[in-house]
Amino acid sequence: MKRVYVAAVVLCFVTGTLSAQAADRIDGVLAEPALRYGSAAYVLLGVNGLVDPDASAEQAIEVLADLGFAIDGKSADDPMTLGDLSLLLMHVFEIDGGLMYTLLRQPRYATRELEFRGVIQGRTFPDMSVNGERGIRIINRAVALREEGRI
Repeated sequence: MKRVYVAAVVLCFVTGTLSAQAADRIDGVLAEPALRYGSAAYVLLGVNGLVDPDASAEQAIEVLADLGFAIDGKSADDPMTLGDLSLLLMHVFEIDGGLMYTLLRQPRYATRELEFRGVIQGRTFPDMSVNGERGIRIINRAVALREEGRI
């Protein structure tokens, strides 16, 4: 029951931020056993108003490339790790990191920075897989903290 409640709250927040047309897409992301690059890009860019709600995952990846985020040969259907999601969040939200993140811009340091700032809670290993529900919760927390001016 708790999982359904959390998913409903997150779904209401994210779909309210995007549009009613994207509700089915967000439901699909929540149900993903492993968050995909295209899904994460679609949600993150949609929250920032950088991608159309009707855009495909491939189009979201192209927008990321236009913004200067290198995917390094990954496709929209490839699963993301927590480190990949952290790096993507740091880039899209333009979050300044600590010394090691500033010097190296690697998933390990992006994950550590977001854990320190309270965006990522619980287990935080950069190489661990992230399901759709956890990915949406992390994105939701980043949006909320950004609106509060904390990141």
